Amino acid sequence: MIVRRTWCFSLLVVLFIGCADEPTSPAQNIRPQTHIAVDTVATEQSSRLKVNWYGDDADGIVNGYLLSTDRKTWVFTRKSDSLFSLRIENNDTSYLFSVSAVDNSLKQYPAEGTSINFNDANSNGYYDNGEEFLTLEGAADLTPAMSRYPIRNTQPHVFFGADSTAISAKQVQLPDTTFTVATFQFGAYDLDGAETIAYFEYALNDTTSTSWRKIPTSQSFITLTSDSGLVSNSDNSFYLRAVDIGALKSKILTYPQEGKSWYVRKPKGNILIIKDHDLPAADNFYQNSLQTVASGKFAGKVDVLDLRTGGKTRNIPPFINPMFIETLKLFKAVIWYSDAGANYRLAQESLPEYIRSGGHALFAADLPNPIPSEVQIALVDFAPLDSVSAFEITSNPLDIKNNSEIVADTSGGTIYSNFIKESGTVNPHALYPKITAKSLYRLPASTKWTGNPVVAVRSEDRRMVFVGLPLYLLNKSQTAELFLQTLMIGEFGL
Repeated sequence: MIVRRTWCFSLLVVLFIGCADEPTSPAQNIRPQTHIAVDTVATEQSSRLKVNWYGDDADGIVNGYLLSTDRKTWVFTRKSDSLFSLRIENNDTSYLFSVSAVDNSLKQYPAEGTSINFNDANSNGYYDNGEEFLTLEGAADLTPAMSRYPIRNTQPHVFFGADSTAISAKQVQLPDTTFTVATFQFGAYDLDGAETIAYFEYALNDTTSTSWRKIPTSQSFITLTSDSGLVSNSDNSFYLRAVDIGALKSKILTYPQEGKSWYVRKPKGNILIIKDHDLPAADNFYQNSLQTVASGKFAGKVDVLDLRTGGKTRNIPPFINPMFIETLKLFKAVIWYSDAGANYRLAQESLPEYIRSGGHALFAADLPNPIPSEVQIALVDFAPLDSVSAFEITSNPLDIKNNSEIVADTSGGTIYSNFIKESGTVNPHALYPKITAKSLYRLPASTKWTGNPVVAVRSEDRRMVFVGLPLYLLNKSQTAELFLQTLMIGEFGL
């Protein structure tokens, strides 16, 4: 009985020792073997490469792997597959992918992504079979599995807009006709990854090899001017392409599209009329008056930008800043006339910067009734106004009759002639100037309203004049024309 118990105890000890989950000593350990799921690849791959691998161990299990794409740098991982983004060095290249299994004979394993050095026995800088991996002695396969992958450089693609959709491209289309400022938004994508795009190139009107100019990838907008090569008073074409780090070029993107035209117009002079109105009588007044005032000084030197014809908003560039603002800066003075449906937000976003840059502006508006809060805010932002009455001065549009005078306010510092109403309906809002602004015109005393409401103001620096009246209806005896003449010559210094 004693012998039997001793034998059973010895057997249990042997079994216990044999089942213990202890690392095998390096001297006894059998190194693992490594395999890549696909040993050879003949078909070119994209630079985003999915690779699978596995290992087996005759006396244990595989606890990790060492990966390399250049046989110089090796990284530890617990994964058995991964998606690699491989750098394209030229049009086509290849990568030798290497993987070495690591078994469970170690007491401690590196963290995921740790770089592992090797004993470079022949000092050639590359791993050669049989060289030991430091800190993993005895546990790593010394004959890593290897497979060469031919990598194809894919062509980048360029587009206009914030993304590659047709909707985005349409949103950034320029008007058919512009002045000598044009802003384009663009981008690119590449199946090899955005980081493989080296730069953009653009050309104007000519795609010969010497015409292309570089744009860095950090830039997604470009504003072109005459100095950039825009040809004035002519149709123009803008060409764009992307070049990747392998020198592979995208297809050339052309603006405008085939069958469309983009005409670039050179300013005739220093005055721009912004037509924000859809009445021929208003158009005729402004355009004809500026041909005759000051003894014809401005004849043939005035340009017109039509924002509204046929009841539709038009000719507004997709980018207010910089394209629209830089367009205004081509002129010393802007005359913006409108009805109740004016593009007040456009004025709000452009006129302050234009005026700060040294420009002069007249904004003449037949204001809506009542004035919406967003229009109130816009007016305060771009005009020398503290506020505007929400409603018209009188409830009866006939209270200001034909031949009525709108009185020039001599406190403004410049002597203007009175306006005399000629026709139509005039019923302005009361304007409340900023504390530094000057009143230019007031309504005469009447039992129909209180006091002498202000209907036109001028900024302290004399660069901005706002008239809350339809001037084309106030031109009896050419009084509105005289106002324009005084404004252009005496106030704006043209």
